[in-house]
Amino acid sequence: MSSAISIKTKPTTRRTSISFNKLTSVEIPSVLSIEERNSDYPWSQLQFITSIENSNNLCYCLSLNGKTVGYLIAMLALDSADILNIGIDPDFKRHGHGTALLNHLIEELRKRNIREIFLEVRVGNKSAIRFYKKQGFEEISVRKNYYIKNSKNQSQREDGIMMGLKIPSTEIKNVL
Repeated sequence: MSSAISIKTKPTTRRTSISFNKLTSVEIPSVLSIEERNSDYPWSQLQFITSIENSNNLCYCLSLNGKTVGYLIAMLALDSADILNIGIDPDFKRHGHGTALLNHLIEELRKRNIREIFLEVRVGNKSAIRFYKKQGFEEISVRKNYYIKNSKNQSQREDGIMMGLKIPSTEIKNVL
């Protein structure tokens, strides 16, 4: 004869320390690992270093309990910004970290009075397109044959979708 004992337990929660930091060369190995796990066409170490060293770029990493799990690189123009690269460690996707990085960027852009963000995404990257649309980005145009589709055959190309987001101002205006 077997018996079962049922014990009610309280759910436990772990404190998670989330931080946004300026992306530096120290995080490059972690960022490269994330990039290589996410992309069939990963950026090189040189591309990341060049982006970090460019004073027109905003480069952030998202850390959880001291571990780099995401990054975002955006290039500033006069009154707009272009997202050049964004990535989340595959083990940490679908937990809101991409949204958190994007929101961090938006807050930094508001401080600089920048009101528009642009990006390009491969037409075949359906999950990224869904993510950006969920964040309020709209399709602006299609760039025909913009991306190389197959690194072994450079003639195979894929369209790129140009997307944009207008950043609403958070200022409260006095109405007389």
